[in-house]
Amino acid sequence: MATRILEPDEIEQLSGSEIPFLRLPLRSSLFSDRAARLKQLAPNHPMGDYLALIAAVAETQQWALENMPPVALPKPEQIQQCKEHGMPPLNVQTHHRDRMWCDLLRRMLRRLADETQGRVREVIMRLEGSPDEYYEGQASKLLAAVMFGLDTATAPLLGSALQVYWVHMATTLGRESFGRIDAPGVCPVCGSRPVASIARIGAQENGHRYLHCSVCSAEWHMVRIKCSNCETTKGIHYWGIEGGSKAIQAESCDECDTYLKILYMERDNQVEPTADDVASVQLDLLVAEKSKLRSGVNFMLIHGEEDD
Repeated sequence: MATRILEPDEIEQLSGSEIPFLRLPLRSSLFSDRAARLKQLAPNHPMGDYLALIAAVAETQQWALENMPPVALPKPEQIQQCKEHGMPPLNVQTHHRDRMWCDLLRRMLRRLADETQGRVREVIMRLEGSPDEYYEGQASKLLAAVMFGLDTATAPLLGSALQVYWVHMATTLGRESFGRIDAPGVCPVCGSRPVASIARIGAQENGHRYLHCSVCSAEWHMVRIKCSNCETTKGIHYWGIEGGSKAIQAESCDECDTYLKILYMERDNQVEPTADDVASVQLDLLVAEKSKLRSGVNFMLIHGEEDD
């Protein structure tokens, strides 16, 4: 008897009512889990020192999230209006940031300064002494992916505070505040691009792919073998490093010439999108040789000119 293979859109219709569309980050362990994964990946890694530094940043993020003061949140009527019109309620491009996030960044920097030395500590202290206006200007560039005028040396530090701020808002509002939006390839919570996608295990999510937000760490469902950038199902290819981990591949698209990494928890249940993305830069170089551009963003992998 012949078996018909379902198309991605058919799978999506079947699974839409069976699996949760949106997963908010686990506030109690998001950044500590990321730090643990980075520490696991760091030994004998060519970027081991950097992975260890990002692990320290992630631990500081967890501390900051656990000691977060109240911030201004969108009003219920604003949230409802966004849901009705298919827009992310915490859109990074339109959300009016509470200036408290600047104080949050300074507290994180002071804590990090006590754990670092040399050039890294100098960069941290220079940023800690900068005014709010500088923070706001750099944050706007970073969130809009504007490289002109962006200080790439301090961008990961600024990004780390912005992540804490958005994770706090998202988890405080709760999943019911967010719905599907008109652009499936961007986060329904904050409108950001994903850092990577992850094929999950366990319960209703088993085997299903979720895109992981680069800012608020929310995850939203998108069927597999479908470009997360242009949504085509044509010309999809998978790339991996020979002899490297089977738990991470790059999914490229011939239609829009972009790629996004995908992590497989069934092959390594310890994978973490931000950490494993940073640790697999060699895979980025491989896919770049195929003239594919990265569709996602990782605040811990902001590239600039050589002088930066």
